[in-house]
Amino acid sequence: MKEILIGLNAISAYGLYGAAGFLLGIGYLFFITRVKSRDFDDLVYIYVWAALGAIVGAKVLYILLEIPNIARTVGSGEADLWPYLGSMVSGGFVFYGGLLGAVLAVKTASRYFSLDYVETLSLMTPAMPLAHAFGRVGCAVVGCCYGRESRVGIGIRYVDSMYAPNGVCLYPVQAIEAAADLVIFGALVFTLLKRADACEKPGIFEKYLVMYACTRFLLEFLRGDSVRGHLGWLSTSQWISIIILLWIGMQRMLIKKKQGRE
Repeated sequence: MKEILIGLNAISAYGLYGAAGFLLGIGYLFFITRVKSRDFDDLVYIYVWAALGAIVGAKVLYILLEIPNIARTVGSGEADLWPYLGSMVSGGFVFYGGLLGAVLAVKTASRYFSLDYVETLSLMTPAMPLAHAFGRVGCAVVGCCYGRESRVGIGIRYVDSMYAPNGVCLYPVQAIEAAADLVIFGALVFTLLKRADACEKPGIFEKYLVMYACTRFLLEFLRGDSVRGHLGWLSTSQWISIIILLWIGMQRMLIKKKQGRE
């Protein structure tokens, strides 16, 4: 992993960019709470809970997807169970697991602080793609979540990555996703600022899910790393994206059907 030396300490580039995204998320919360006249302190507490929930959720889903590999590796005698599980804990995250963990943490924390869950989630939603964008920049720096070999000669070439194949021109899929996350962030903030009642409805989070699910589904075709689960021709993340889009579509249909009866 690429490291940046500061004094006597070595800080991983991925962790550095992740921390930057987290801090910028706090900056966004400071801005939006001032605009919407909401309490900044409460949202920051919940934001920290959401970050912890995201880490746990991303790690749990990663381990669940790795169960077949764990069983095969340990069963064949290539590695001992506990050291191998330790390596699983120390590296590897799955974004959708982190998203679920963050949402559950926001819901739990909202109840704890006696805040409206929908409003809290709506205000915090733009912070998710903002922080994620910087996390993806970190991925691009260290080489994890890398893209397939680029046949058009335009891409990124690693020379000392521990994850991506070195000396091969790869699609910069991490950078593309980071840019898409920033666009999504801008669209969500614009919606919150344009509509006075935007944070009182679940539409902000749904809009984020739709935009990201579509983006992730398409970008998965450019991914080249093999440390992802697959089912048939699609990756686990693509199937999750499809389920999200179908679920939101069904919810919308039920709402319209209910409104038609009233």
